[in-house]
Amino acid sequence: MMNIHCNFVGGNIKILSISETDVYLENEIRDSSEDWFYWAFCVEGAENKEVWFHMQPNRLGYWGPAVSYDLKTWHWLDSVDGDSFRYKFAQNENKVYFAHNMLYHPERFFELAKEVSLDIIELCKSRKGRSVPACVIGNGNKNIIMTARHHACESTGSYVLEGVLREFSRNPICDTRVFCVPFVDYDGVVDGDQGKARKPHDHNRDYSPDKSIYPETAAIKAYVNEVGCHYGFDFHSPWHKGGENDNIFIVRNSIEKQDRVERFSKILEKQITPKSMKYASENDYPPMTGWNQPSSSFGFTMNHRPECEIAHSFENTYFGTEENKISPERLIELGRCYARTIAEYIGGEQNENNTL
Repeated sequence: MMNIHCNFVGGNIKILSISETDVYLENEIRDSSEDWFYWAFCVEGAENKEVWFHMQPNRLGYWGPAVSYDLKTWHWLDSVDGDSFRYKFAQNENKVYFAHNMLYHPERFFELAKEVSLDIIELCKSRKGRSVPACVIGNGNKNIIMTARHHACESTGSYVLEGVLREFSRNPICDTRVFCVPFVDYDGVVDGDQGKARKPHDHNRDYSPDKSIYPETAAIKAYVNEVGCHYGFDFHSPWHKGGENDNIFIVRNSIEKQDRVERFSKILEKQITPKSMKYASENDYPPMTGWNQPSSSFGFTMNHRPECEIAHSFENTYFGTEENKISPERLIELGRCYARTIAEYIGGEQNENNTL
């Protein structure tokens, strides 16, 4: 008998109706105040069956769902019919995962840490008592703070962050300490929440001078207040798809520091390799435009600290375009390019200071 469920890390689905050939589903918004699009479910016991899965409007990407058999490797189905997709289960496919986007399981991060010898520490305990991981690379007088998953569902940023960590573990920056929190909304990542626009506010609006409501952001603020944030980089995914959301872009959050982010973006353009997701500085989102207004977000708050040279959010599309199509490998390579950009930017700044 076919069984559809979300009983796994990152799972999120509600079954509306089910038959042998058609399944109607909707995602759970949970405590988000906006209509968001994330979903992920598992199908077991459907060998040799051909099944139509019908989603609510605007829940599928350009190439249909992401598909996995082990929650580790993902590929696009590359087939979609409006708000529905069809899947023919092979004889040996007794468990198949489908998701809005290519998930990044926390276990992947822990395997990465073992592979490249990252020093894992506990940032804090989450609201639900889970141990929230953080890691440290290098040491020195300058502090880089890197974060991801302020919004639980935004997994493409995690793949990019993996590339950054791989590069820095091989080539640490002189006199620089990297402090990284890979899953800021750790409970949300594990539970499969949207994470965006949580009530009363989400993790990425929890950096005001007032007391934070989330243990993770409170711990990050305490760390920064102790050692400072000279460079801050926050890895995100944008909205579902269309327009700017199909691109890779930096959220430029300061008119006063435009020359710095312009130099950073030009270095990044130069660092991009053929194996990476494409990036063009012309796609960056300008400050004081549309939704990009002053806020209590990580990027804006860090960037306006007196010691901070540069800080911003880096948005990584869920799907991309036919010419710039998302894959884990291309996102990880983008992360390596981004890490080399940070190193070159800091190196250039240090050289300037040495000549003064």
